[in-house]
Amino acid sequence: MVKLTQIDDETQTVYPDGTTTINKVEVNEYDESDSEFSDDDEDDFDLANETIYDRIVALKDIISPQQRDAISKIASTVSTYSSYIASNSGKLLWGLTSSSLLLGVPLALAILSETQLQEMEKDMSLQKSAQDVLAPGSEDAFGEKKAIA
Repeated sequence: MVKLTQIDDETQTVYPDGTTTINKVEVNEYDESDSEFSDDDEDDFDLANETIYDRIVALKDIISPQQRDAISKIASTVSTYSSYIASNSGKLLWGLTSSSLLLGVPLALAILSETQLQEMEKDMSLQKSAQDVLAPGSEDAFGEKKAIA
């Protein structure tokens, strides 16, 4: 829950009728000789030596602790699920690959041998039909010779 507090401006005057006026404030220009900071403080901030980690740590104050906690939980959940998915998908891939090798390779070899056998039978039937075309009735002739003998 947010608690609002009113901060009165030193340059503001509030009248009983509810109106306000702001008094003019003199602003002095910045002079390095009037600086409240010493040269040692300026050496602490060195843009050239600042790392990305330093910048991220500095951004930490911008995000509220509740939001940081929510972001941390989301990142943790995503990390957990992604590692779980990666692990189980590797196991699943291994199982599918080994099963396909154990079952698929013998099946492919059996199909290949069956195809070769069918091709051989087809060639033999073509040779038989070619013999019948070249020497028609040759079987009858051989049969008659056997009958004579």
